[in-house]
Amino acid sequence: MRNLVSFALAASAFSSIAWAQGASIIWDTNRAISGGNKQVGGSSQQVCIKDVNTFFIDAGNTLSILLTDLGVALPSGDSSLTGRANCRIVVPVEVARGLYLADLTQTVTYGVVKGSGATARVSANSSFFGYPLPVLTRGYSWGPIVNSPLEQVSRTDTFRVNTPAAAGWFKSWCFGRQPKGIYTSNLAVGIEKNNPYDEAQLAIDGLDVKFEVRPGALAFCPAR
Repeated sequence: MRNLVSFALAASAFSSIAWAQGASIIWDTNRAISGGNKQVGGSSQQVCIKDVNTFFIDAGNTLSILLTDLGVALPSGDSSLTGRANCRIVVPVEVARGLYLADLTQTVTYGVVKGSGATARVSANSSFFGYPLPVLTRGYSWGPIVNSPLEQVSRTDTFRVNTPAAAGWFKSWCFGRQPKGIYTSNLAVGIEKNNPYDEAQLAIDGLDVKFEVRPGALAFCPAR
């Protein structure tokens, strides 16, 4: 078991309807925010705009983020030799009360094309309830030619959720407010070529974040 963290009880809770349906997390997509920037050569433009080219989908224990404009392209003949793009995502979350182990799995889906004289890199630098997660990244070096429209990079981190209070533990633990926090991620892509005649492009299509309670969890609060 790698990463452990205890979540403190926080302020006001969301609706309890989702908990009655057995969910272990609520993604507050209504209050989610996103924003980013793309730079190719000397030009810059805004990307990763919520409900324009970035869409948040709450699928129970999984948050899916669809991105339609988070990428850079340097075609053959383009005099620009570098391209960068980033997108910062912030999503308020709320996890079920109790004492249990849960896995947080992040999966980035992207496509990459590059010639022998180009490099490319994709990364996700995330945190959960203020706990920094190891950077999720994959790079493509000079030399190999790559033409792959569908690639994924994924990792899973384990958390120990522990919400009891020191006094009146059962009442506070099981009938207090839900632990609230924030999931954040900074998605980034970067490409570079060493001459105008090579080509490189990389685009992130989506980010899936799954919060899953492990089978045989230590303890869950009873339903009201």
